[in-house]
Amino acid sequence: IGICYAKGVWPRIPFASSNLTTALTAVRANMGLSVIAYGMVIIAVIWSTVWFTGMGYYVSSSNNTIAIFALLLSYYWVHQVLSNTVQTTVAGTIGTWWFVPDEANSFWSTAVLDSITRATTYSFGSICLGSLLVATVQALRTTASIARDNDDAQLLVCIIDCILSCIQGIIEYLNKWAYVYVGLYGYGYIDSGRNVIQLFKSKGWDVIIADDLCDRVLFIVSLLIGIITGFIGW
Repeated sequence: IGICYAKGVWPRIPFASSNLTTALTAVRANMGLSVIAYGMVIIAVIWSTVWFTGMGYYVSSSNNTIAIFALLLSYYWVHQVLSNTVQTTVAGTIGTWWFVPDEANSFWSTAVLDSITRATTYSFGSICLGSLLVATVQALRTTASIARDNDDAQLLVCIIDCILSCIQGIIEYLNKWAYVYVGLYGYGYIDSGRNVIQLFKSKGWDVIIADDLCDRVLFIVSLLIGIITGFIGW
């Protein structure tokens, strides 16, 4: 199957390579994006520490399903908002770099500052709405996972978890593209989703395949970095 897939997508590799090269060039020209990304990671770590310290014990010991779901929703929602804020900021910065390169060619360029400002003000509602959808599914999946500890209706719980997993994958993939529209053009979340669907209808599978190829390359890079970091830690 892997060989057949490779043969089928081989002609699209140059296009995916050009996309990845362009993106890396734009990010290197605006390295302030890395500071924003690491800053969000630090906030996420602090939030995780506070959440597990204050609420983790309650989640593990309580039988109140509604309260557990609400706490899990708060945890996942914050993480989704932080991640999607970074993505929206990057999309806005790279869009400016492409159309007005003079405003996006320094560490703290005007494009970086304007993009993070828009992402945390004007577009923040759209980011929160899309993040809430994914966070809700994640919280439901975790609640279902907790329910699997009981002996009753485990088959039903497994089926529900499988369905939720598929829904989560679809929403996350559409969100990834929707936030590009939010960052580039300042659309609302609903309008961005409509534009994504229209994009897929007009471009077919080419866009999805190219994006998949870029994700595979980035996954390999992340894997290598993880291995190196592991050896250093060891």
